[in-house]
Amino acid sequence: MQKEKVYQSRDALHNALAQTYIGKRFSVYGYYLPPIQELLPAIPVNDGFIDNLFLLTDGTYVFVDYTSEYHKTAMAQYPKYIAKIMEKYDKEDGNFDLHLIIIYTGDVEKADSVFDCGCFILRPKQVFLSRMDGRAMFDAIQQKIHSGAVLTNDDLMELVILPLTFPGSEGKQAMFDKVMKLAEQISDEEQRTFILSGVTAASSKFINRK
Repeated sequence: MQKEKVYQSRDALHNALAQTYIGKRFSVYGYYLPPIQELLPAIPVNDGFIDNLFLLTDGTYVFVDYTSEYHKTAMAQYPKYIAKIMEKYDKEDGNFDLHLIIIYTGDVEKADSVFDCGCFILRPKQVFLSRMDGRAMFDAIQQKIHSGAVLTNDDLMELVILPLTFPGSEGKQAMFDKVMKLAEQISDEEQRTFILSGVTAASSKFINRK
C-alpha cells in the first residue's frame, strides 16, 4: 500500500510538471542547451527511479541528478543509469546523444570534473548551487511578484532549485517553506503549478515535506 502511494504521488508530480516544463531551458544552470520538448516518464532501477529525464527540441536527451554529497564511488552509479536510458531510448542509428547534469546542493563546494575509472571516463556537466546567492535570488523574484511583473522561465527554474542552494536540512527546509508560500501569491495558474510541483520534486530527497 505504501509503495502504491509513492507511485501515485510520483505520477501526480510528473503529470503536473509534464506540460509546464515544455519550452524551458537549462540556462539558469549555466548550460545553453535547446529548449525542453518533453519531460519523460521515470525509469525504474533497482534502487529507485531515474527521474528528471528530458527530451530536447534537437532530439538529444538530458538526465538531471540532484545530490548533496560527492564520493568517487557514488559516481559509478551513473554508467548504470546511462545504460538504462540507452536501453529505452537509443534506436542504435548512431544519433543518440545524452547530456548528464549533476546538480550539487549547497552542501558541496567542489568535485572532480572528470571521473576516470580506467575502462571508462565520465565527464558530466556540473552545477554547484553553493556558488549561488539563494537569498538574493529569492528577494529579487519576490520583488517582481509583488510589483506585478511577469516571471520569466529563468525565474521559474531558479525558484525550483532555491531551497537546494542552502547547506544543511534546516536551511533547505526554511527556504522550501518560503518558496511554497511565495508561489501561492502568483496569479498565473500554470506558473504556480510549475513552482509548487517543481520545487517539491527537486527537494524531495533532501527535506521533509510538511
